[in-house]
Amino acid sequence: MRAQSVQGTLLRADSMPAAGVIVVATRGARDSVLARTMTNGNGRYLLTLTPGPVALRALRIGHRPHVFAEFTVTAGMRRDARTVLPNDPIVLAAVTTEASSRCRQSGTAGANVATVFEEARKALLASTLKSGDGDPLARLSVFEQARSVGNRGYSQPKLEFQEGVTLKPFQSLKPDSLAKVGYMVLDLTSAEYYAPDAEVLLSESFTSTHCLGLSEGKDATAGLIGLTFRPQQLRRNYVDVRGTLWLDRATNELRRMEYSYDGLPITMQRADPGGDVEFTRLADGTWFVSKWEIRMPRMTLSPGTPQLVGLWVKGGEVWWIRRGRSLLYTNGRDEPAKAEQVAATAAASAERDSAAADFACTPANPGDLGGLLVGTVVDERGAPLADAVVTVEWKGNFNTAGRGITWEMQGLSAITGRDGTFGICGVPTGQMLSVAAQYGTRKTPKAAVQIAPSMRVAARVELRVVGVRGNAPAKGVVVRVRSDAGVAIAHALVEVEGGRGRVTDDSGRVFLDAAPDTLRMAVRRIGHAPFSGRIGRTASGEFAVTLRPLAQTLAAVHVVERGVKSPLELSGFYDRVLRAQRGAFNADFITPEELETRRGARPSDLFQGRRFVAPARTPGGRPRTFLQGRGRCNMTVYVDGQLLRPDSPRGVIAIDEQLDANAISAIEIYASAANAPAELIPLVGAVEEAACGIVAIWTGSRR
Repeated sequence: MRAQSVQGTLLRADSMPAAGVIVVATRGARDSVLARTMTNGNGRYLLTLTPGPVALRALRIGHRPHVFAEFTVTAGMRRDARTVLPNDPIVLAAVTTEASSRCRQSGTAGANVATVFEEARKALLASTLKSGDGDPLARLSVFEQARSVGNRGYSQPKLEFQEGVTLKPFQSLKPDSLAKVGYMVLDLTSAEYYAPDAEVLLSESFTSTHCLGLSEGKDATAGLIGLTFRPQQLRRNYVDVRGTLWLDRATNELRRMEYSYDGLPITMQRADPGGDVEFTRLADGTWFVSKWEIRMPRMTLSPGTPQLVGLWVKGGEVWWIRRGRSLLYTNGRDEPAKAEQVAATAAASAERDSAAADFACTPANPGDLGGLLVGTVVDERGAPLADAVVTVEWKGNFNTAGRGITWEMQGLSAITGRDGTFGICGVPTGQMLSVAAQYGTRKTPKAAVQIAPSMRVAARVELRVVGVRGNAPAKGVVVRVRSDAGVAIAHALVEVEGGRGRVTDDSGRVFLDAAPDTLRMAVRRIGHAPFSGRIGRTASGEFAVTLRPLAQTLAAVHVVERGVKSPLELSGFYDRVLRAQRGAFNADFITPEELETRRGARPSDLFQGRRFVAPARTPGGRPRTFLQGRGRCNMTVYVDGQLLRPDSPRGVIAIDEQLDANAISAIEIYASAANAPAELIPLVGAVEEAACGIVAIWTGSRR
């Protein structure tokens, strides 16, 4: 049947044109949407509809939805009606409770969430529609910029100006695609990040998989009310988003969206990746994105575990919007002159990763520890040493005990880059620090240094490792693990004389302080037949172990050798194992190889007999198993970088009820946050919060 045109004019209660009103045409008992449009500056709308019964509904920000017409479209019909919309405002209620851990809310709380969501939805929907006047001409700038982990730019951003008739400066993947692949997709050499646009936020696939809540604006967001969204559940190997849509409480208008990524490897989370989107409404009711940016982690591409070196930021801003000779919008700034643009582009192109840039840090809050310790580790000839572990310690948590004073030693650690440089953010200023480095089994003497509060950055410290040359292996006895093809096997678990297991580095080596001429060893690596027996030294003085690949090993596994990191490598697990073996911190690790020998066990069984932690059970008729640290306090538990919250009235984390032992790929155990590596501290938020200890559990593939 031939479609018919239905048009009309919407007026406010004061008889002025109602611009920017969304007009929705629906049909049937289920209100199936036939078409949508938006009124122009004169309040005019135009819809093309097929014959049959139809209802027209007006959606206005700050007002309740209103069905203003119900009629039957017939062949040859011509309809042009004027309608005055009632003044029926919506008042956003005060937020009495913040978003809870429960996803679905009922009663007054649920009604308030639904009201705010509907107001945000109107603005998002309006940004996807065209009014009868069509899209105006817009001029916008886009930029790329390298920033520090603390989100500080190294130079002026590189700006590129564009003009066009679209008011959609960026578009994400289709909602159904994002629901399948996530908001970060890895390929062989890079990672691609996606931001949720209006179409995604409005989709059924998004709203059905995310929990909504309310948040009251404070400080920079004072006067705003926030609609929060977060994933209903964590999905293995899937990166999701959480964030807040901020609405003006006085006008109900959408102002901005901020979001972050959930499920990224732990090493990437330190940079707080995510983005911001600002929304603006024109006088004719047109909504558009006026400013936006997306912040992505920058990781090293060198061999070994990827290291976080900063942020790569992309974004843009609308400078002006015109329709004919009329200026509809301007950001109020003068566009940079051509010479300034060229200079900014040259400066951006000259950005490089040096020690000062890679490790620059800015405290998130003025009261945070903001000192930056930078330096270099060299060998006995003065040549830089890569992969050395640097530890800085200081006294903290002073207490009075009787007539004396007690304190705790606190510290942070880092690993040197290819040029031997290191940087450690978050060290205290104004007090004496002790700094030392370790390479293999060799350690440097401790050096004393102090950062003046007015400087925030220490003078460069040089640490010399005596008895080591950068192009030679570290001193000590070497156990080398290879495949039968002669390829080094990284991350193999080596147990010597029944002692604690050690993990091979990327070159397939483990260093021992000393050893007799023969050793009894057990060596395991997933995908290879295990080795157990006594072996002697080779002619070079090393102990060599060969592991035979299992027959069912898939060729696809070799992709890892072409630069794709396994989930455990991306999480930094093996990097922390190797650093602990070199003495950077004291920890207990349960590797994938050890877990393979304990299949079918409950999660709590994996912690029996471990250092720093012990399973405990709650009393009563339905006991629950949880993890206690030294001093019988509750451990802080993370799963794939996400903090687990107590899920029982007793305030404990019932470990056996929340996890499947067969899904666990590795475990890290730290006696306290002070003994944990630096990259785990931001997850805790404060050292005091995890003073009892930290358990980091990783799930997914054990390869």
